[in-house]
Amino acid sequence: MKHLFKDWEKIQNRIRQAKQLFLLLDYDGTLTPIVARPDLALCPPEVKVLLEKLRGEPQVLLAIISGRSLDDLREKVGIPGLIYVGNHGLDIQNPAGIHRKNLSPSREKELRKIIHTLQESLGGISGLYFEDKGPILAIHYRNVAQKYFAWLHKALKETLDKWKGRWTIAHGKMVFEIRPEIDFNKGKAVREILKGTTENLLPIYLGDDQTDEDAFREVKNRGITVFVGSGGHISEAEYYLQDPAEVQVFLLRCEEIMGDKIGEL
Repeated sequence: MKHLFKDWEKIQNRIRQAKQLFLLLDYDGTLTPIVARPDLALCPPEVKVLLEKLRGEPQVLLAIISGRSLDDLREKVGIPGLIYVGNHGLDIQNPAGIHRKNLSPSREKELRKIIHTLQESLGGISGLYFEDKGPILAIHYRNVAQKYFAWLHKALKETLDKWKGRWTIAHGKMVFEIRPEIDFNKGKAVREILKGTTENLLPIYLGDDQTDEDAFREVKNRGITVFVGSGGHISEAEYYLQDPAEVQVFLLRCEEIMGDKIGEL
């Protein structure tokens, strides 16, 4: 991967030439730094100001795409008029309304059983944090002693083996997710969002996690893909930015370019 700002002349020319710019942004690790607990990951005020300015540009579209629940994501970002994608694409809020893929009563009952089983078997591990996101259970282990990591994964796999074909384990940054075994991911959500958009629209996707790789694959042949983290990371993205601070600089540059374009009309 190449650092985005080292190729900035090329990038800014693509942005200037696009009729519309569509920024597709992950939340945790992209707009806000990774923190000890997900409830502490608040969107920095200066980032909110930038997002509000970008939202006000008529040639800019904005979507926040996250593994968080839709309600949690909207509360954390707190800006109306954006597209919000929660639970990796299970929930989407756009101008047409909210589209949720709800669990059937039988799957809901299964998930309750899984949560109860895991809380009983894993509840004694210090630092483990269970996050109920509706159709998905997230198990955060960032604050767990490393000696438990392998055992934790083994215990989760043994529990989920009883639900093969119905539930699966996905991996993120220091988190395991128990998800329904159905075909969804951030890439499919991006495809749905971009459906019907014109060739003159330039999508730019920024994300920092394994769950963003499907979205990078969806966007890279049409737009710009940016991994947030070390350039040595193996990713489908073409470019990288080191951290959310560099993402903020990038958003500021986008806002300046799009603002200048309005002045040129």
